Amino acid sequence: MKQQQVNKLYSKLTPHEQANLAFEAAMRKDEKEVALIVNAVEQKTYVTGHTDYHTRSNGLIYLSGIFGIIYWKTFFKLSTANINQTGAAFDSIAQSRINQFIALNTALINVCTLLKIDPEVIREFAECRGITPNFKGTADEMFLEKYTELFTITARLV
Repeated sequence: MKQQQVNKLYSKLTPHEQANLAFEAAMRKDEKEVALIVNAVEQKTYVTGHTDYHTRSNGLIYLSGIFGIIYWKTFFKLSTANINQTGAAFDSIAQSRINQFIALNTALINVCTLLKIDPEVIREFAECRGITPNFKGTADEMFLEKYTELFTITARLV
């Protein structure tokens, strides 16, 4: 089939169908087909709010989602901290998980301070509000740095 005929077929599809086909072509790494589909998508002109508003708004949603995933993953790892261990071995593993948990929450507070937003709002959206245990320990520096960088990038702060 000629390229012009293919373009006519792609242009008859709905935007959802075009997006599905483009996604599948991209996963196959078929750049030529992706380009054909994208070129067939009807072009529109929109009036929308400021880009910075949308970028920050979406960034806060992403931040909440990533925080929630890491929160519950870390909480689970803490709750199952090598249940076969006892004594000092268990205490060491549990404290390591607690320090990771503290780093996670400290990173959220630090990034939210830079964003000038209440971290409780992020926790609420992530469904983690009001359930942050008051653990004793010190933030694991490696995790604190990792989470701070992740949250900063996610929230589009930089």
